[in-house]
Amino acid sequence: MDLFEKQAQLQSLFQTSPVDAAYAQGTPTGRRIAGKYQDLDVALLLLQRVNASEFFDYQVYFVSELSKTLEIEGLDVVILNQASLLQRAQIIRSWSLLYQRDQKRRVHFEARSVMEYLEFKKYDDVQSKALAERTRGERFAIDSAYVRARIARLREYTTLLADLRQIEHTKFKADPKLYGLAQWHLQQAVELLLGTGAYLVTALALPKPEAYHDILDALAGHAVIERALAYRLEHLANLRNLLAYDREQTDIDDVYGQIQTRIPDLVAFADQVEKFVGTGDLS
Repeated sequence: MDLFEKQAQLQSLFQTSPVDAAYAQGTPTGRRIAGKYQDLDVALLLLQRVNASEFFDYQVYFVSELSKTLEIEGLDVVILNQASLLQRAQIIRSWSLLYQRDQKRRVHFEARSVMEYLEFKKYDDVQSKALAERTRGERFAIDSAYVRARIARLREYTTLLADLRQIEHTKFKADPKLYGLAQWHLQQAVELLLGTGAYLVTALALPKPEAYHDILDALAGHAVIERALAYRLEHLANLRNLLAYDREQTDIDDVYGQIQTRIPDLVAFADQVEKFVGTGDLS
């Protein structure tokens, strides 16, 4: 199969479908001629208007359409919108760009995906600490003092956010110093929440997370925090990426709304983690 010869057909397929960008990786033929592959994997970034509930249907559709267009069997299609941070980073780094609807939008997606992955990687240090403690001693070895110190800092930021919550909405929105301070305090609180969660996930030998949501799901699955709380905290996990490296794109009204509604959830996380660590029930 010669990918170059099929380029026009691929462009037509992607342009008439909700595809924003496409990447490809294949096994070269024995002759190793550029563009010729024995098999091929394709990764697709769908337009934002596509609902998450439609991802699987589009995946099936493109497996069929691309297999016919490229005249190849065993083709795999990855939907980047639902791929893990690691998978996105690997595809961006090592796969070839096959199609882009808008260059600026594609570059923004790649930059953001790489930054999200690099930000998430820092939790490996936290997890390495937990893993070292497990290998030194008992199967489940949690440094309670370490966890409580992080929880204490989380409580400090929730107190600071609670003070900002009292500010009237119009005044908050009109003062860059106020909402800038709120963004910073909120980011630090979420960092402490997720970092503490990542530590506990490894200390308890839970499945290694590939995204922020996985941390919360794992903690809820082990009854460290309540399932309903984990679900509510996902809103903060979603906001965290914007706060970390794309702060100018954050919605000030959204930040104000999160301060009004999510402080009790941050406090509940602190309470439930402290209770779990304090019980010593780590089985």
